[in-house]
Amino acid sequence: LKLKFKFVIMKKNKILVLGISSFSGACLTDYLLNKNFYVYGTFNRNKINPYLPFQDNKNKANLKTIKIDLQKKSDIKKITKLIRAVKPSTIVDFASICMVNESWEKPDQYFSINVNSKILLINEIKKLSFIKRYIYISTPEVFGSSNKKIEEYSKKFNPSTPYASSKLAAELLIKNYTNNFPFNGIIARFSNFYGPSQPIYRLIPKFIISIKKNLRFHMHGKGDSLRNFIFSDDFCNGIYQIILKGKPNSIYHFSNDQYFTVRKSITKISKLMKINSKKFIQYSKERIGKDKIYKLSCLQTKKELSWKCKVPFDIGVKKVIKFVEKNYKVLKKTKVNY
Repeated sequence: LKLKFKFVIMKKNKILVLGISSFSGACLTDYLLNKNFYVYGTFNRNKINPYLPFQDNKNKANLKTIKIDLQKKSDIKKITKLIRAVKPSTIVDFASICMVNESWEKPDQYFSINVNSKILLINEIKKLSFIKRYIYISTPEVFGSSNKKIEEYSKKFNPSTPYASSKLAAELLIKNYTNNFPFNGIIARFSNFYGPSQPIYRLIPKFIISIKKNLRFHMHGKGDSLRNFIFSDDFCNGIYQIILKGKPNSIYHFSNDQYFTVRKSITKISKLMKINSKKFIQYSKERIGKDKIYKLSCLQTKKELSWKCKVPFDIGVKKVIKFVEKNYKVLKKTKVNY
């Protein structure tokens, strides 16, 4: 470790990103490299280059990666050894399994990775004073469906899937340690975020590539679930503001003010692609435990971090369409399902 991380140890603005190959982790890494941070990232699965925008970053020399399996105790020790060697000021934790519907099939695996690995990791690093912020990326799904806006410190939890329950368990664990040890935990919850480089098994790129490949797009239920979308630039800026200004033991919410049904979202994308969506949509059974709507109040977050969404949905979608078209030769060979 000493030789491999020497360049990082001598630098400031060091960030450790857990889950660097996830869509969110990859986007944030690219964003931070552009801000002249020195980033170290862990990953479990290799992904194709279009999903990893940091591969083409001009500051890629300031990035180092290491393969980690969070289900192995030996790899948890590897992470803690890395942390002690590098001494990052901030850790951003995306390292979770985040496929909601699939969590019913292997709930034990979700809790093993999303909860048990956090217990081992946090217990190891809770006394490391050089870590100023441990930012845990959570989800509004810990609240379940709600027609009312949910404030940052609300405790009206009602998770409806094993995935959501595992994320809530991790949140509570972080609060336990933050309240009782010098552990600077921060929880951040985001509405649905999207953008270029998002894997094509996710809603927006999946519909776009289904059109390109002339495939049927399966609409779960009636498509009447309301969703709120944040473009990846706004998502990354939210985390960046936490890195700069976030207070330990705080919770931050990030959401747009616009809500669309899934069906309306598809219609908007169809208009941008100048096609009739009805020709491609095939309705299928609703997902088990699917939340109809969740609304996050961001008033306190916006005030404290001076954050707001800047990219309109139509502009963001156009960028995703451009991304799919640019990388279509590669993307068309990948599966549209997880």
